[in-house]
Amino acid sequence: MFPRNLITFSLLLFFLTLSLVQAKVTGADYGIYEGKIRLVLHLSKKRDFKVFTLENPRRIVIDIYGENKVAKLKLPVDMRYRVGKHRWGTRIVILYQRDFSLKYFYLRNPDRIVLDIYREDNNLYTELLKIIGEDHKEEKKIPQKVVKKEPKEEDPIKELIRKARSQPMVYEEKVIVIDAGHGGKDPGAIGYGGIKEKHINLAIAKKVAYFLKKDGRFKVILTRKGDYFIPLHERAEIALRNRADLFISIHSDAAPRRNPRARGTQVFALSYKRAVEKKRQILRNRRYAKLVLGDAANIRSGVVRKVLADLAIDVTLTESVYFARLLASELKKVVGKEVYFKGINRAGFAVLKTPGIPSVLVETGFITNPSEARKLRNPEFQRKVAWSIYRAIVRYFYGDDFGRKLVKYK
Repeated sequence: MFPRNLITFSLLLFFLTLSLVQAKVTGADYGIYEGKIRLVLHLSKKRDFKVFTLENPRRIVIDIYGENKVAKLKLPVDMRYRVGKHRWGTRIVILYQRDFSLKYFYLRNPDRIVLDIYREDNNLYTELLKIIGEDHKEEKKIPQKVVKKEPKEEDPIKELIRKARSQPMVYEEKVIVIDAGHGGKDPGAIGYGGIKEKHINLAIAKKVAYFLKKDGRFKVILTRKGDYFIPLHERAEIALRNRADLFISIHSDAAPRRNPRARGTQVFALSYKRAVEKKRQILRNRRYAKLVLGDAANIRSGVVRKVLADLAIDVTLTESVYFARLLASELKKVVGKEVYFKGINRAGFAVLKTPGIPSVLVETGFITNPSEARKLRNPEFQRKVAWSIYRAIVRYFYGDDFGRKLVKYK
C-alpha cells in the first residue's frame, strides 16, 4: 500500500512541477498603425496581472503574478525593456520615452495581454483624419484612475502590491463600435414587402448596444443612433476617434429579382488580398509609410521595412478572422436553426480597412427572401441575432467561460 501511495505522490509532484515550468511569457509581437503601437504579450496560461505607468524615465510596467519565466520579447526599435523576478511573480518594464496614453485588455484562447500605446507627441493622428476627410478636433486625454491608498501592511508582499496599485492606472475600458449600415438618404437594399435594410440594421445594432451596456464591461459607440446618412470614411473615423477595440458592421443581404430564394447569414473579414495591397502601399508610398510606421519608416533597409509592414497588417488580419470565427460559432448556436449559415468570407469592404482595429461585417440574412425578410422584421429574431453578436464579443475578450458573467437573453 505504501509504494502505491508513494508512486501517486511522485506523479502528482511531477505534474505540478511540469505545470510550473510550462507557465511563462512565451514572447511578444507588435503592430504599428496610424497613431498607435499594439504590443501583444503571449502567455502559456491565464495569469492575474496589473498594468501602470511611471515617470522619470517614462515607462510602462506590467506585473504578472505567479509568473517566473519570460522569453525574449520582440519590441519596436525605439522601445527597450527589462525583466525583474520577485517572490510574487515577474515585472516587465518597457521604456518608451515619448508622450503617450495607454489602453490594455486581456484575451483568451490563447491567453494574451494586449497593450495599445497611443502616440501623443506627433501629428500622425491629425494627418490620418485629414486623409479620411475631416478636420481633427482636439482629443481628450484618456482619464487616469488613481486607486485609493490602503493602510500599510506588515506583509512585504502585500506592501509591494499596494505600492503597485497606488500608481496611476491606465485605461482598461473595452470600446466596441457598432455600425448600422446605410441610413438616411441611403436606404440600402429594399426587400420583400418594401422592407428597408437601413431600418433592420439599426434595430439590430441598438439591441447589441443594449446587451453590451447592461453587461457593464464595455463602452459602446453606435455610428448612428437614428435614420440619417453617414459616409463610410466617417464611420472609420468614429472608430479611430474612440480608440475602438472592435468594430462590427451590421447589414442585410440582397439578391437580384431573378433569385428571390437566395438565403443565408454570413460573416466577412478583411481579405488577404486587400491586406497585401495595404502592405504594398506602406512599402511604395513614403507618406503612407510615415503614417503607418512612424519614425521606423526612415529605416533604409528594405528587408526591415518589409518586416515592419508585415507586422503592421498582421494583428488586424489575424484578430479579425479570430473574432469572425467566434461570431460564426455563436450565430450557428443561437439562430442557426432559423437561418441557413453560409460561413465566413473575405472581402475588401471599406469599413473593414480600419487599421489596428479588428473589424467584421455581418450579413444577418437576405432581405429579398420572403421567409428571411419576415424574420428580419421580427423584433424577437433581431434580439437573437444581437445576443449572438454580444456573446461573441464577450468570448473574444473573456474566453469561453464569458468571464463568469453573461447578460441573460431574457
